[in-house]
Amino acid sequence: MTVAPNITQHTVVLCVEKRERGIGMQTLLAKYGYRVVIALSLYDALKYIAQEMPHLVITESLLSDGSAGTLYDRLQQHETLKKTPILVCVLKKTKEELAPLAQRRFAGFILGALEPRSFLAKVAEVVQAHSAVSPYFVTSEQAGIEKDLTISIDANVVGRSGEQLVSKSAAEVDPAASMLCVPTNSELGPAVLRMATNLKEGEDIFNLFPINRIVGAGRKWVMTLPEIKLGEKQTQQRARMQRVIFFDPSEQRFDGFRDILKGYGIELIHAKTLNTAAALLKREPEGVASVYLHELMNDASGIEWKNVYGALPASRRPPLIVGTTSMNARSTSAVRYIKRPFGMGLFVEMLQASFERGGDLANATRGATGSSAGLAVRLQAPATLVGIDETGGILQVKFPLLKGSKLSIGHPFLSQAWDGNNSVQVTGSAAQPGRPDVWHARFDAVTAGMSKVKYWDKLSKQLAALVGVPKAG
Repeated sequence: MTVAPNITQHTVVLCVEKRERGIGMQTLLAKYGYRVVIALSLYDALKYIAQEMPHLVITESLLSDGSAGTLYDRLQQHETLKKTPILVCVLKKTKEELAPLAQRRFAGFILGALEPRSFLAKVAEVVQAHSAVSPYFVTSEQAGIEKDLTISIDANVVGRSGEQLVSKSAAEVDPAASMLCVPTNSELGPAVLRMATNLKEGEDIFNLFPINRIVGAGRKWVMTLPEIKLGEKQTQQRARMQRVIFFDPSEQRFDGFRDILKGYGIELIHAKTLNTAAALLKREPEGVASVYLHELMNDASGIEWKNVYGALPASRRPPLIVGTTSMNARSTSAVRYIKRPFGMGLFVEMLQASFERGGDLANATRGATGSSAGLAVRLQAPATLVGIDETGGILQVKFPLLKGSKLSIGHPFLSQAWDGNNSVQVTGSAAQPGRPDVWHARFDAVTAGMSKVKYWDKLSKQLAALVGVPKAG
């Protein structure tokens, strides 16, 4: 299976005789996303490799206290680190520089003075060939462990706001995700939540789900959720007609939407052009609850819109809903995409969610205790374990997982290997090439201060203990 690219930051140990020679290579590699550690001797290189478990070592052929050959031989003595690819820089084709390279299987060579383009191309070639994910990566099949697992997000359902169920968690939930909401109270049934909207306010993340879309036995307790009590000013604003800038060149479409949305307490303000939408927003930003753009143009009008919208303080920017025909457009807490053509029900639910404000919800729920603090739940979804490596592994899911999200992984082998601590953090997420409906996410189980080598050695021994499975690494 091809793992989605760019979800792993590759670590490179760069071993050079003189720091000034390494700075240029470090700057170049860092610019293209590599994490670089410079070593100025064979001794330092071995120390850093043991600490970092890098995905690539780049070394000069001759060093003050040894050579590339010595480095290769030392790594070959370590069951795990011998998989680390080594790229050798040969500054001069002399017998002295070439001798240490004989009879050893290095990953590649760079000859002569550094030429940035060919250097980067060679690094990318070696990484792709030896450690597209990691040199230590093993698939679930190779490891002989279960592929199916459950990911879950710990959350607190704090109530309902209008037509939205409101929960607080440590992760944003993608709008495309279908999450099974399981209360920790076993007497309450599960509910399926869809079409999330995420609001961030400081450290708080609010996940909103339209109540109309919720199905399952849990609807019984969902319908009894208390209304979140907002401040007097916010309550008065909610009672008034919600005003939405509606950019669409078609007056006929605008008229159709306007007449229906009036019944939901929503007032549309027509903008036939994006420049008109920009002018309306610039004139009265406080009077706009949300903005709908039929499409986000890339011409001069699009630039004007972005300038006006971007000039507003973040707290005063009304949420954006943008129409699109692209299958790859992904909603964020700042921009929510709606696939055209769309039904009126879906549009109403997105507008209603866009009227919510993270600050209002944070103020209304701050300091709550006891039953008013909410209902503890887990938001669960199925996933597939693609494989594991020295820091964590790769998951496959049907929706993107936001970088930085904190999850729990329900997997028998990993739970045992991690001594029951199933919490991980997502460090990258991307669609599998050619499959916009299949997403890969990298997760880290190694936390700050933990040794990657000790973690992987322990995991390898547990893998080796499985009946009929060869030792990993």
